[in-house]
Amino acid sequence: MITKCPFSNPNSLFQDLATVRQTDGIEYNEKLKGYLVTRFDDIVDVLNRPDEFSSRPTVPDFPPPVKPLFKDKVPEKGTLLAWDNPDHDRLRKSVASFFVPRRLKRFEPMLHDAANELIDSFIDKGTADMKSAFALPLPLRSIVTIAGLDPERWQWIGQCLTLFGGIARRDDEEEVSIQQKIQDVLDLHEYIRQVIEERRLDRRDDLISHIWNERDAGTVIMTDFEHLSMIPGLLLAGHETTTNVLTMGLAHILHNGLWEQISQSDETRKAAIEELLRFESAITGMPRQVTSDGVQLCGMKLNAGDRLFVAYNSGSRDESKFENPNKLDISRQSKTQHLGFGRGVHACLGAPFARLLLRTELAVLYTRLPNLRLVTPYEELAYGEVHEARSIGATFYAWDIPSPGTARKVHVQSNGNATSRSAAVQNIPMVVQSLGSVAQNIMQISLQPKDTAKQIEWTPGAHIDINVGTFGYRQYSVCSDPTDTQQLKIAVLREDQGTGGSRYLHENLKVGDKISIRGPRNNFKFTPGTRRTFLIAGGIGITPMIPMAEEAAASGIDYKIIYLGRSRAGMAYIDKITQRHGERAMIWVTDEHDGARLELAKLLQAEDPNGLRVYCCGPESLLTAVGESMSHAPLGTVHVERFANPVSPLSSSNTAFDVLMAKSGRVLHVPEDKTVLEVINEAGGNVLSTCNKGLCGTCEVGVLEGTPEHRDVVLTAAERAENSSMMTCVSRCRGKSLVLDLW
Repeated sequence: MITKCPFSNPNSLFQDLATVRQTDGIEYNEKLKGYLVTRFDDIVDVLNRPDEFSSRPTVPDFPPPVKPLFKDKVPEKGTLLAWDNPDHDRLRKSVASFFVPRRLKRFEPMLHDAANELIDSFIDKGTADMKSAFALPLPLRSIVTIAGLDPERWQWIGQCLTLFGGIARRDDEEEVSIQQKIQDVLDLHEYIRQVIEERRLDRRDDLISHIWNERDAGTVIMTDFEHLSMIPGLLLAGHETTTNVLTMGLAHILHNGLWEQISQSDETRKAAIEELLRFESAITGMPRQVTSDGVQLCGMKLNAGDRLFVAYNSGSRDESKFENPNKLDISRQSKTQHLGFGRGVHACLGAPFARLLLRTELAVLYTRLPNLRLVTPYEELAYGEVHEARSIGATFYAWDIPSPGTARKVHVQSNGNATSRSAAVQNIPMVVQSLGSVAQNIMQISLQPKDTAKQIEWTPGAHIDINVGTFGYRQYSVCSDPTDTQQLKIAVLREDQGTGGSRYLHENLKVGDKISIRGPRNNFKFTPGTRRTFLIAGGIGITPMIPMAEEAAASGIDYKIIYLGRSRAGMAYIDKITQRHGERAMIWVTDEHDGARLELAKLLQAEDPNGLRVYCCGPESLLTAVGESMSHAPLGTVHVERFANPVSPLSSSNTAFDVLMAKSGRVLHVPEDKTVLEVINEAGGNVLSTCNKGLCGTCEVGVLEGTPEHRDVVLTAAERAENSSMMTCVSRCRGKSLVLDLW
């Protein structure tokens, strides 16, 4: 059946959507080229089933005349929306950790400076089209900057995106031929490709460099062409969505007389932004395509190739989820998260950046433009035709021109617009001094600086990133003498089922070879102190413990090494450890105890936790056992380093646990079938979320006690080891309780 609502009048969009919500099932709409999905629960159902409802149609194929021109130069899947799994999640890992809200705060000074600079250019006029003067240039310039491109070229970059639907326009737009727009796209991609190549060695604090770092670390395996494909789509969505949210939202706020109320503090602005996103997002909806015959939705059987139009803006006004949904209520307290940025694996990647930018824009506008008011009549706001994006055209505002000396700028200390070189990334040329076997399948590599005058300082627990050819960089703990600044030793276990880095080193490295390293860096710092100290290692996890044990012996503290392994032949440095540390070394070889494991819990629980410090490195099963055995110990007793990320949701079952809200003292129970996020928000915790899949970092909260079971793709290995935060939408607890930094 074809729905009767033609969606021909953009001003009646929400009335049309409300009409469709009241109908049973789903109906096809010719205007939107798909079956309309308009009810909140049905929308979430679709977004939670990406294997059955593909996002690929979101990005149309190149027209036949263009394909040969773009071949091998312009990725046809130029945005994550065009990728389905498994490729989507693989590629999203390259950028996910960049957009975590707390990490993005470092760009806040740049955003403030750019906003003030734009206002300086028109403040004395007393009136302006806020879209063209402020709401468009600021997001575009900002996303260009954090991507790692030249901020001075933001206008050109925006113009190059117009072929793909970008909203930046040339002054001579009517005279630009389609051939010129095609050439603009080719020129833009060539420019981005050149920057990507430059960042291969010259890393900076920007997104392109971040992707290189993730590639080098083995977090993601991707080609250079896939690297290129990540940038244009982010540039397009990164300015278009924020531009339209601010343009529409500012008009709604001023028309409803809420400007002063939302401008009281950062918190009131945050709340207002969430309500604006619920009330009218810049995303009307997105298409999806059914992947196989017989897929059920809303009681209807769909077939492969059938298209849906998933109306996010409708779901956020669903009467069954939001009270008085057609009212703009900036004090709204809802237990249901709006769909303004989507949901699921394809939720808006840049949502945290958009929130930061919108908050900055509202703050600077309020500070700089006294008595801001809407000039364009509210009922005459010119909405664009109904399609995926929701926007209005030129919208004029006026303000009182400040007298000289009365205007107050809010500047946050900034390092300027250009992204800075990352101090953490320092490539050091090294020479392979010696190679030797220290156990079965374990090779010791001794390195010395190519510049023999260079001294390399490090502390026990440190690791280096070592170049492994086309596999990028891999991390290995340093196991040499910290007082020897002319030499670094690492031990590499050959893992034939791994990602290829260890195999490369075993098969290709020779004495005299030149190799590049980064670091050393230390996320596993050893502090001797006065407590009795246990150094627990499983397998190759012994490497960071060797220098720790040396420092423990030198400092005179009471320490014990517990070294666990399957077979003596596969345990590196076992003779060295027993000779050097004698009775302080407990060696447990499973094969020599008829396959029995050491009763580690019994050993640890016999100790006074208040006088103990534990360092542990090894496989996840060992770290889990130590964590559970020491769950009663004071915070900071146990320090761990992981070989890899903990188990994923696919291989881990849910168990129930409790969370204590530290600021209020409330204890909430999290059953097996609910997430921490759901339980917290049902209790009025008001924790923001976007993707609900552990991909975006929006729902991150602080962890004060307990060990989270991390299931996200956002936190780094070091952050997971610290266990100081968690993503509440997917992560759970490795014990019986967590203490969260919440009310």
